[in-house]
Amino acid sequence: MTRTEYLETIEGQSNERMKRWLRKNYLTIQQEPKSKSSITRGEKIFFRKEVKRQLQKRKRRAHIGEIILEIDFYTTQNNPPALHTLCKNYLDLLHKEIEEDNLKGLLFKDDSQIKILIANYNLNIFGKQEPEIVISSYPLSCFIKDIELTDRILSNKFSDTDSFMHNSLITEIEESDKIKDPYDDWEDLKELEKNKEYYVQNFGIPFYELQHHFISRQIQEKYLQNNEIGIRNLISIFQQYFSYNKKYSHNIRFQKIWDITRDYIFLTLLNLGNAPAQEGDTELFKTNLQEQLKDFKVKHRVLFPLLQPINVTITYIPPSKNLLDLDNLARYVVPIVVEIFQPTATLTFSYDNKYLNQLLKKEVEFIQRFPQNSISGYQLINIPRKESDPENGKIDFIITDGFRFGSNVWHLIDDTIDKWEKRI
Repeated sequence: MTRTEYLETIEGQSNERMKRWLRKNYLTIQQEPKSKSSITRGEKIFFRKEVKRQLQKRKRRAHIGEIILEIDFYTTQNNPPALHTLCKNYLDLLHKEIEEDNLKGLLFKDDSQIKILIANYNLNIFGKQEPEIVISSYPLSCFIKDIELTDRILSNKFSDTDSFMHNSLITEIEESDKIKDPYDDWEDLKELEKNKEYYVQNFGIPFYELQHHFISRQIQEKYLQNNEIGIRNLISIFQQYFSYNKKYSHNIRFQKIWDITRDYIFLTLLNLGNAPAQEGDTELFKTNLQEQLKDFKVKHRVLFPLLQPINVTITYIPPSKNLLDLDNLARYVVPIVVEIFQPTATLTFSYDNKYLNQLLKKEVEFIQRFPQNSISGYQLINIPRKESDPENGKIDFIITDGFRFGSNVWHLIDDTIDKWEKRI
């Protein structure tokens, strides 16, 4: 069997996946996350030295090509900094030179290398969390290969196919991807509101408010979960780079098909136009964003006021000139989302504290230490530009469930491959 033939087998693809997985960087720094304005000189030095030490221990160097990067902030302080300000601070510390030391380009050389950026806000909900910053990075080329493997898995594209294993896996994947229908919850809410007087008289106002709040949140949760970018969306975005599609790279027919399927992911997203490209564009962009988000609130009344924490997904087709780094794009979008949507940092209580027992009162007091409004996380995806794309680029936006911590695109692909590997 030749190497080419071997790579078409299940074993060959699994071994290639393992080789790629070994190129992943995973760093854990035991430090309270701080913004640029609050971090001390000593904390900066400790963070950077720890990053360098862990990379050297694993015999790793800074990335020189495009990457996917995920950063998790485990914060324990009262009213911690906003997520986008934390992210900006630590991305700078991972590559910029600072006065405190002579280190630069620790994990990567420049912000422009980050083509998928994922940031998560892990608040100290139960009071037992340790302060920590967890960073994962991976060459984008490896991630695209993982998406290609996922496509092989879904279509059973192996020379030694196993139909029984494939059918079992597809059943599990389809079950987890099943549409969350809030219809029953809607009916329960209508019934509750219709019979409000009965519930209040027989069970009291606190019971009615608790039930109304709980059912409303259930509706929002299911509504948000149906907005997530799926596996086939990622395949549509990157399929032109798959090894078995390269022979069609100059085929106009295939190019048209790829363009159509790539655009499918935008059907449920909110188009924000193009990113600021030159002086004077920033205010226009912010004004347009504010108007679009207000319109979004009107069209999606079921989500407001938000009772369920949210994540934000932003896809970005860059303009032909004046490209924008993803962390800077987050700094434009996220603060306005928080301002207009006023998302809850964690589960909210919409009823009067006087009805709560002592245990719940303590929990409420603890939660009040969190930011009043914050998103739980965001992911920004730089979609490779094509000649047919708008000259000024395009930005699309959607909000998803903030309690599904592992629902980002990286975890989605890894989880699918993990399910497959458990069966082979």
